[in-house]
Amino acid sequence: MEPSYFNEKNDFNVTPELKPQEFKPGGGLFGTGWMTAGAKNISLFPVPQANSVGTNSIHNAITLISFPGKRMSFDNYFKNAVDDIRGGGIYIPVISKDVIGLGQVRRFMIFDFKKKTHRKYRIAMSISEDIKKIAVADVRRLNYIFQIEGHTGKSPDAWDTRSSLLLMNLDKDEPTLIKEIPRRDGVVWSVVDDRNFLWDYDEKKPNLQVYNMNLESAHHPLADVINQYKGKISFTRICAHPTLPFAILFGGKYGPVFINWGEGREKAPHLINSSSQQFSFSPDGKWVTFKKKIDSNIERTYLMPVSEKYPNYLGSPIMLLNYYFNDNKSAWTTNPTSFVGSRGESLYRWDLENQDFPEKGKMSFHDYVVQEDLKKMIKEKKQGLGK
Repeated sequence: MEPSYFNEKNDFNVTPELKPQEFKPGGGLFGTGWMTAGAKNISLFPVPQANSVGTNSIHNAITLISFPGKRMSFDNYFKNAVDDIRGGGIYIPVISKDVIGLGQVRRFMIFDFKKKTHRKYRIAMSISEDIKKIAVADVRRLNYIFQIEGHTGKSPDAWDTRSSLLLMNLDKDEPTLIKEIPRRDGVVWSVVDDRNFLWDYDEKKPNLQVYNMNLESAHHPLADVINQYKGKISFTRICAHPTLPFAILFGGKYGPVFINWGEGREKAPHLINSSSQQFSFSPDGKWVTFKKKIDSNIERTYLMPVSEKYPNYLGSPIMLLNYYFNDNKSAWTTNPTSFVGSRGESLYRWDLENQDFPEKGKMSFHDYVVQEDLKKMIKEKKQGLGK
């Protein structure tokens, strides 16, 4: 089950070091008068603008952080448009070329950069309920799915909670509930290819249910593979590739696994390693980042190339940083593709298109990494290569 992605003593690197740009904003960028520690470690999320990431951690605004040349710049939008939006949130993929969405506690907000408008909705009606996750169901119709969780109010037990998925329409001033599916304890929710996966990871009787974005029963080929091997895998999160037929399942007790449902490839799950989390694919699908626990005190940030040329789509790990980024402290940019992370008083950025490498001008950095990695795999007979 182990495809030998890792060699702990010699992590693969196509260059001596893949160094990031490091920025220490300072100069009052983070403002004053609120949670200094949080301000030093700002939240980040993807935005539709090129070469930029977003944050809602400063100036009570949606701030676009961009990276022209070797510099960093920032622009504030929607400043003081709503009550304090600083302090994190539930971030979703970019909705369209002009719109982003942000969930916080019981509310959901939509910001339109082109129209310079914002809309705010109360989603969780009870003070005991919170929004836990959000997915876009139909961007044109303004339909969204919210996972809501809260106390039942029926007992003094703090863990007596209830949870459900709510399909809601937001094309009016007040949200309209279209459909609700109760979600019992022990069931986790992920979205893959416009399908909702509800996975009950009960060890004695694991169960998977699949719905479409209207919360109607549906099918997906990944479900067939999971059901075939459900007694041998454990996960709480699904990170699916944006275009290729595979996903990384992680958050379970056995470690993250690769699962493929494409034609002509082995369907059996492959263990990637034993202690990695927080997988994130780049928007163009050419890279995936993750954090790996090395020991009780060390967690590192890694990058893997993605290509159809690999038997399992995933290449060898490249260490980016000897530290990790917490949830919601990293994001991808487009044009160019780069990975940005926030830790302590610094922002780190890895531009994965504009690198110096031996065959620059003949091929992209990604293609060069894959080319050299395949040579190494064939030599070392990894992933079944070099037989």
